Amino acid sequence: MQIEIPPASFLANFMQLNNLEAISHLLLRPGMRFQDAAQWWRPKNQQAPNNLRPHPHEGVDIYQLQNMDGAIIPVWPNMLIPAILTGDLVYFHRDFLGETLYIRHPDRRQGQAVLHTIYGHVCPAITLRTGPCRVKKGQLVATISNTPEAVSVPAHLHISCVWIAEDQAVAELTWKKMGAGSTVVFIDPLPFLL
Repeated sequence: MQIEIPPASFLANFMQLNNLEAISHLLLRPGMRFQDAAQWWRPKNQQAPNNLRPHPHEGVDIYQLQNMDGAIIPVWPNMLIPAILTGDLVYFHRDFLGETLYIRHPDRRQGQAVLHTIYGHVCPAITLRTGPCRVKKGQLVATISNTPEAVSVPAHLHISCVWIAEDQAVAELTWKKMGAGSTVVFIDPLPFLL
């Protein structure tokens, strides 16, 4: 799937922050989109991917871009990641490629739930000291992590958008807990990226 990158979007901010001129499209292969059941990477020492995730994909994986000439450009470690929306950095934890960072958006609510944007496989550029840290839309919040040698998944940015119940302690969440029927409701992040 080839998605045109609109001006004034998260993806346009990502391109600008990383001095990527002439990038026109985000490329999403099967397995990179929200709710896809397939995995898009090839395990080490295998000719073909396993193809099945243990559960549907919780977000969007940003791995390949396309320039105006049609050339495919992969993302790479240490690329700069801007905040999708203004909010409060409230939590981060380890994941299998780096860390996962949570930004709470208190002005976006659905019933008793608050929208959170989640950035996976990153190195935070901001630290949490005594409490939430305010970040503005477009502000640098992280970089893409280096991939450990033992892992077959290439460096990429995972983005999720979730409704988290107001009374849910975010510091108790992990990817495993969120996938096991918690008070977290995943939604398609693509509209927020565009």
